[in-house]
Amino acid sequence: MKKFFTLFLTMLLISYVSYGQVVITEISYNPPESNTDSLEYIEIFNAGINNLNLKNYKFSKGVDFTFPDTILNSGKYLLIVKNARAFNTVYKINALDWSPANPIATGNTLSNSGEILEIIDATGNILTSFKYDKLAPWPAFADGTDGAGGSIELCKANAVPSNGANWKVSVNDLGFELNGKKVFGTPGASNSVSDCAAVPDFTVEVSSDIFTPKDITIDVGQTVRWVNKGGTHNVNGTQATFPNNPESFGNGAASSAAWTYDFKFTKEGKYDYQCDPHADFGMKGTVTVKAPVIVDIYPLRTIAQMTNTNSDGVADSLNVTCTLTGTVLGINFRPSGLQFTIVDQQNNGIGIFNNSGNLDYTLAEGDIVEVKGKLVQFRGLTQIELNSVKKISGGNPLVQPKVVTSFIENDESSLVIIKNVSFADPTQWTGTGSGFNLTMNDGTNDYLVRIINATDAYSQPLPGGTKFNVTGILTQFSSTTAPYVGGYQLQPRYYTDIASTSGSIDVALDANIRVQPNPSNHMLNVITESRPEKLELYNLQGQLLQQYKNTLTIDMSEYAPGMYLIKAVKGKQSSTVRIIKM
Repeated sequence: MKKFFTLFLTMLLISYVSYGQVVITEISYNPPESNTDSLEYIEIFNAGINNLNLKNYKFSKGVDFTFPDTILNSGKYLLIVKNARAFNTVYKINALDWSPANPIATGNTLSNSGEILEIIDATGNILTSFKYDKLAPWPAFADGTDGAGGSIELCKANAVPSNGANWKVSVNDLGFELNGKKVFGTPGASNSVSDCAAVPDFTVEVSSDIFTPKDITIDVGQTVRWVNKGGTHNVNGTQATFPNNPESFGNGAASSAAWTYDFKFTKEGKYDYQCDPHADFGMKGTVTVKAPVIVDIYPLRTIAQMTNTNSDGVADSLNVTCTLTGTVLGINFRPSGLQFTIVDQQNNGIGIFNNSGNLDYTLAEGDIVEVKGKLVQFRGLTQIELNSVKKISGGNPLVQPKVVTSFIENDESSLVIIKNVSFADPTQWTGTGSGFNLTMNDGTNDYLVRIINATDAYSQPLPGGTKFNVTGILTQFSSTTAPYVGGYQLQPRYYTDIASTSGSIDVALDANIRVQPNPSNHMLNVITESRPEKLELYNLQGQLLQQYKNTLTIDMSEYAPGMYLIKAVKGKQSSTVRIIKM
């Protein structure tokens, strides 16, 4: 029985080691780059005693990555990165690429606001799962990470990764800079931090009947450590001995042991303390605690201040952090995260972006919000990469759209309107993909209009009419690198933003309307349950060719081969389908 129990414990231990040996030991979730974060990385460590085949292991939360047939030896590291080619160019280290299909895409990135990282084995067993963050006790920008240049490292391989206090900012200077910031980290190597214990802000040596230094000045929230180097001493800063101290501290009776004593000062003021056995010999000290100088890393700025660009279209305030307030326009164009626009009262606008999660904000047009984040650009579009968003008020009036006859940088992210335009090619209204582009023309100028799949217009039929006023937010989708020239697009917020100038926009009659046969050479039938009052036949230039009443059948034999539009009309409702005449 004893032998069986020993064998059982051995098997249990082997099982635990097997499933406890995969450790995430280092994360760089917001390197100090411009635009797309191509240098993000996650370091994996085999903390077990056995080599491990990672084939078909994968990240089930966080990045989208399945490990190839790879052996990770005991005590060795493995790096997976956003863009292996870019990473090797900068860090000179080979790594596995978690976005091999499109390494410069904005998706499949680590969230700058924190998210869950979870690795499972080939059978679905969870090997590690925790959420990293940027809020205390996790390291933040002020500590040197989150865009400040440093990765975060797990203090020990066996430390609990879900405890932010066990993660420290790397102190290993890699010898190069990105955007003027020194880069710190130990990718693929032993971490530069190895002590999970709290590090004191100041240390006072206790020896030879003296405190060294005996008088110190610190900030509120900092910790002082007293270390006994020899002799029988104590630290007594109690209010019983020093009534004017803002609070009591001390380690009790004097001792000759090699003791240490830590105290975190949380109240401002001057503190006196002494060593009781040697107070008469002058063994006294003071701690002056001052309120720290708060440096606001998100200073308040205006939208107009943050949206100036140089001659190449590059934002003057690139990578600058700030706080902005403005009125929300339109909808959330990124349902899996946040992507919207805010404007000031002068219709100066800026894009707001968060890759995943809504940061506890449910968007509503007309909200006045306060946003904090870093200014970035994606294909020329200036955006605030969100750290936080807070609603100040709701239901506020919107700015009036600016009438424009050309798309220019000064109107980027503003609410604009183009008037008396028509569809250059109605067949571009496809209702497919992540969105579709339309060319609209006012007789002189062409305008690019993009219908995003997050809008209600995406699933609607082609609007009826020949001339329209189109309102929307002016965005930009230029080249991947500067100079950012052109690429401006007008994005309607709603179907009603495309308004017929001959009356109100048509309300859909039947979303399932169709014709057969299509293509057709002769007679065709309109299939609909809506019982329309009439059918109208249009060419692609929007010209009405014929009306048909009290029938669902059209004879196309007299028309030339090509594309046509059939519109079923009932009152103010209508639906349109495209047909091909053979």
